[in-house]
Amino acid sequence: MGLKLPPLVKYENFESDDDFLNTLYEYFRQDFILDKPKYKNIPLRLKRMPIRDNREATFYHITTKGENEENRQIDIPRAERIRWIKPIIESNDKTLMIWENKRKNEENILILHEKENFLIVLRKRQNGLMFWTAYYVDKCYKKKLINEHNKYHNKLKTPFLQRT
Repeated sequence: MGLKLPPLVKYENFESDDDFLNTLYEYFRQDFILDKPKYKNIPLRLKRMPIRDNREATFYHITTKGENEENRQIDIPRAERIRWIKPIIESNDKTLMIWENKRKNEENILILHEKENFLIVLRKRQNGLMFWTAYYVDKCYKKKLINEHNKYHNKLKTPFLQRT
């Protein structure tokens, strides 16, 4: 059956970007500040700085897009899925694709919900794990991620179980 995810927080249901962001932040606060998630019993930390509008950097990283951190714009498909992050991180669902990679000398754990085209990145730190980002992926990038996942597991000789 697979992992049951909460409904999207639909942008179209809000009168303004501020209302949308305020609602998203309340979900974020509940899921990541008040009731911190764990990945395989390891509590996740957040990237707090730089604080913007009294909100942590991780919040902006999972709701906006753009190269320049100061001028990121709301990424609606990414932001609407904010309620999916914690359940995916804490799930043991076998349909999730999980692997590790290294980008710019940073070691990451990646969790891809293939059916929903949604990726979560946890960054390894000396003293644990940091929830880095999460976002909706297009079909082209998803294919690249699946190839990376398969190469990782083939290298470990632990192939991903075939889904029925």
